[in-house]
Amino acid sequence: MSRFFLFLVVAILGGCAHQWDTVLDGRLYTRTNLHRYPVSIVAVNGEYSTLVPRRVDAGMLRLTVDAPPIRGFRLPERKEFTFRAEKCVRYWLAAQRAGSLSRDFELVIDHADVVPGCNPTSGVPLQAVIVPSDLSQIEPPRPIPMAKRP
Repeated sequence: MSRFFLFLVVAILGGCAHQWDTVLDGRLYTRTNLHRYPVSIVAVNGEYSTLVPRRVDAGMLRLTVDAPPIRGFRLPERKEFTFRAEKCVRYWLAAQRAGSLSRDFELVIDHADVVPGCNPTSGVPLQAVIVPSDLSQIEPPRPIPMAKRP
């Protein structure tokens, strides 16, 4: 009985500790922006997953993102971006299009917030991450050229 109890305690405590620093979410945070659509984060640094939201380590990331297809098309529009993720920040990412019939999109940060319970200064004290209230101060994601699909 004591081994089972010890296993249970280790499993519970092990489940509470997380190894990730940043959260990426492709669902919309605000729904009032015209021509802004949710995205599907297909891969982060070449690792494919269907989890929503994605929990990743902070730093420079290579994101593969799908935007929903426009009317008349079946396949989503896929692009790759480099993205600098800060520690202990949750990002809501979205696709911003010029119009409802435009296939091209830009990846934008719909909203950013501090991850609750995350300690940005684990170990040696580092500079704390402050999410600015004006999202235009955050460096936008940059597109990576990708070969066209046949």
